[in-house]
Amino acid sequence: MTLPILQAGVVYIWEGSLDVPDKITRAARALLTDREKARADRFVYDRHRRRYTVAQAHLRRVLSQQIGMAPQDIRFHFGEHGKPFLPHGPAFNQSHSEERIMIAVAKEGRLGVDIEEIRPVKYLLALADKNFAGDESARLHAIPERERLDLFFRLWTRKEAFLKALGFGLRHPLRSFSVDPAPGAPQGLLDAGDLPEEPSSWHIGGVPCTAGATAALAVDRAEVRLEPLPYGPSGQ
Repeated sequence: MTLPILQAGVVYIWEGSLDVPDKITRAARALLTDREKARADRFVYDRHRRRYTVAQAHLRRVLSQQIGMAPQDIRFHFGEHGKPFLPHGPAFNQSHSEERIMIAVAKEGRLGVDIEEIRPVKYLLALADKNFAGDESARLHAIPERERLDLFFRLWTRKEAFLKALGFGLRHPLRSFSVDPAPGAPQGLLDAGDLPEEPSSWHIGGVPCTAGATAALAVDRAEVRLEPLPYGPSGQ
């Protein structure tokens, strides 16, 4: 399958499943580097090992069809905090939660994606008070209990996607900056806090995904268009 030529200002999104037949998992492992295989083998549970293996293979296949290199020959470089990248592009990021995976690809720029399966959160308000900015936590306290779980994950995914775009992951405190969880918010970054970023230069917002999950994208440009990435099981 040939993927589209990447256009400036467009982020291509793909969501899929990591729970696949044994035959596909074995084929996926053959595409991994020794380092990736070693990481997979460190997982205690087989389902986690299998899902990591399939996720890395999906990412390699997607990128191989953009850069014209065999999936198994791709060699990632890594940022200061471990974020993988390709020196000559494209920009990319992936996220997985349980059996779900989401991959985002763009021609250039900094981008991060996060998908989370919606699940019960114990002590939700206390967790938000500890980890979210004051205005974000106040939003949760102000709404009915039945609406809190959805808002919690909209906030969480936007915040994690932003930190992933910066290459920090969750090493940087979530409470140090503030995002707008409203669907269709103009940019999505309300206050960058201690981070040297201009809120108006970022798009942070929700991404359509399958029922039972919430997803978000962060990219360092105010105007962005989302397009589905035409990659699927046939790419396996």
